[in-house]
Amino acid sequence: MRAIKAFEIVRSRSGGWLWLGLALASWNAVAADAAPPLAPASVTSPASKSPPNTAAQTSSALVERGKYLATAADCLGCHTAAGGRPYAGGEPLKSQLGILYGPNITPDVETGIGSWNKSDFENALRRGVGKDGKYLYPAMPYDAYTKLRGEDVDALWAYFSTVPAVKNKPPKNTLPWPFSVRSGLAAWQSLYFKPGPFVPDAAKDAVWNRGAYLVEALAHCSDCHTPRNLAQGLETQHPLAGAQVEGWYAPDISNDASSTLKNWSTDQLAGFLKTGTMPGNTKAFGPMQEAVHDSLHRLTDADVHAMAVYLKDQPGRSVAEAPTQAKFAAGRFELGKRVYEENCSGCHQGNGRGMPGSVPALAGNASVTAGEPSNVIMALLLGFPPQGTWGAMASFANTLSDDQISDVANYVRTAWGNSAIPNATPWAASTWRKNAGPAQEPSEALLCPNLAPDVVTPALRQSPDSLKSAASNQARMSALVGKYRSARPQTSPAQVIEALSTAYCRTLAADHTPESRMSAQLADFAQRVAEALNARKSST
Repeated sequence: MRAIKAFEIVRSRSGGWLWLGLALASWNAVAADAAPPLAPASVTSPASKSPPNTAAQTSSALVERGKYLATAADCLGCHTAAGGRPYAGGEPLKSQLGILYGPNITPDVETGIGSWNKSDFENALRRGVGKDGKYLYPAMPYDAYTKLRGEDVDALWAYFSTVPAVKNKPPKNTLPWPFSVRSGLAAWQSLYFKPGPFVPDAAKDAVWNRGAYLVEALAHCSDCHTPRNLAQGLETQHPLAGAQVEGWYAPDISNDASSTLKNWSTDQLAGFLKTGTMPGNTKAFGPMQEAVHDSLHRLTDADVHAMAVYLKDQPGRSVAEAPTQAKFAAGRFELGKRVYEENCSGCHQGNGRGMPGSVPALAGNASVTAGEPSNVIMALLLGFPPQGTWGAMASFANTLSDDQISDVANYVRTAWGNSAIPNATPWAASTWRKNAGPAQEPSEALLCPNLAPDVVTPALRQSPDSLKSAASNQARMSALVGKYRSARPQTSPAQVIEALSTAYCRTLAADHTPESRMSAQLADFAQRVAEALNARKSST
């Protein structure tokens, strides 16, 4: 989906790509005991003499099928710039360290993929390696596309062979060194990428398996809705449990009792996926609205129904209870109520019920009561243009302070029977305000990630002083790494880096470290952890 462009650094919950980049050189040695990455030698040589793609190689039926599959995969979203020609590239993918631009995937020989053959195409799609043998940034969701069936890759190739060729060279990526060095992505692939096609579940029927294929492969739902760790690897032990996307919150769509979908019927879920709306005045917005408009809305009713069948059949997860921050600080509820009455009640009504068909309800709205307050904050900052019968919403970015935004966000998350945690903060509002800015102004803001408790808890037991001391003394860092490995001996090197860096991140946040310094300090800390891991590996 279009929202996959958030993979880079704009996921404010972690900023993990920053730490990944500076630690990659060390990780290459640390990850030696992991599965080896796909070697560039296994892909087509840049000197391949295979003929370029041509329409003559395809049939109309295959092309039409490929067009439908490209819609299901929402290829248009990341490969088409605003106002640009379809698939000609140039869409800026905002990150905190710079910009990645969606490449041109039309059959133009000079600036697109016109010189590629089908093997080149398949390697990029299913293995994350380009025609030149270089690893692709995982902004391209090849971790999902690797599951595509061979016949669907053929159909996609047939379709992209016939789209109009456009000569357009997107701007160069603006990622600085070492993020611009793609060879380091070998370490990421070895740790987090497991290539292989989709395997149907023989115990399930055809509808369930079709839904699984769409959700897990083509529509790559996990890339937005599954949490990521510091290195931006998917936390596969918490599938579809919710994650930050471009400052928005892609909610929990697992079948856990606390998820958004638990109380929806299969038909209600299918209707929401198809239209972005649901009885009760709930409406999709942010990246999900784009996904519905560009992709899901154009799928057949049968396919959308299959996706709903699969999602509703997922097992519930066993997770710790969310923290109960049910009370506001003194007076904040009344302040939030006042901001709401002065700025929001005219449209959303005093009871939060909105106006059916024109203004969405806030009472009982799953986007409002999601685990994180991101959606409410971003709605306040960005506003919405009119769409269909739904009216526009003005941005409050220039009229409400960060304190006011967090107060009113917490108010609507807890008023009228809403039972969300009032966890919006002025700092979060400030961070997302920066992330909501133009792509040409990347944000430096970082939020600490929310890693699985079993991974991060041993690290959080370290005192803030021990973490700060280790940050500037390699001997103490080695001792800290040793203590963590003793507490959790089965932890992978990547998890050690993630867990200790998360603990240090929370220490910096508690000290109110300026965001401009926080990035550099975290990057240096992660690199020191990697060096300590390397030293321990060398001595054994």
